[in-house]
Amino acid sequence: MVYSFGNLDGASYQKPNPGGVRRLLVLSRRDFAVIWPYKNDVVDGEVVNPPVMRTADTVFAEYQCPDGTVEVSGGLAGDASYMNYKHNIGFSFAGFSREITAELRKYQNAGCVFAVEFNDGKYGVVGSSDNPLYLKSDFKSGRKGSDKRGYDLKGEQDGFMWDIAPLKDECIAYLTSVREFAPEWEFVFH
Repeated sequence: MVYSFGNLDGASYQKPNPGGVRRLLVLSRRDFAVIWPYKNDVVDGEVVNPPVMRTADTVFAEYQCPDGTVEVSGGLAGDASYMNYKHNIGFSFAGFSREITAELRKYQNAGCVFAVEFNDGKYGVVGSSDNPLYLKSDFKSGRKGSDKRGYDLKGEQDGFMWDIAPLKDECIAYLTSVREFAPEWEFVFH
């Protein structure tokens, strides 16, 4: 038998399927030496090649966000014959400080690529170095003492050849390691 689609059990039967994001990593698009992820990096629904950075000591920065404020989404967008994927990210910073406002200033007209660790330990990448996400921030003081005070940040981009895809274990090790201790990689250059 030949099927147009594959048989797939998407019910998570007798397996946990927690929502949420545990870790948020970010890097400027200009820190990549080659496009990452490139369409050839996404094989069978998984990002298989780690990024190539401009300098050996370049690493993703990690943001600590209030619990339950990071959300990643993606999906197929566009009319028939014009479909592509869209990536979205939203997160919050609690408080008001010189450090937060200085960090947010870096986003003005500067695109980024995000890597997130979901609550089940899997990682995904949002955006790409040639089609980065541009963040917009919104500060609110709150009206009274128990209200939330801080920044909400959101970014979106469309025109992707793939949806938000899981990262292969070797990619995760590379993203989360200190570069001078990282093993040598065999890169597929684009």
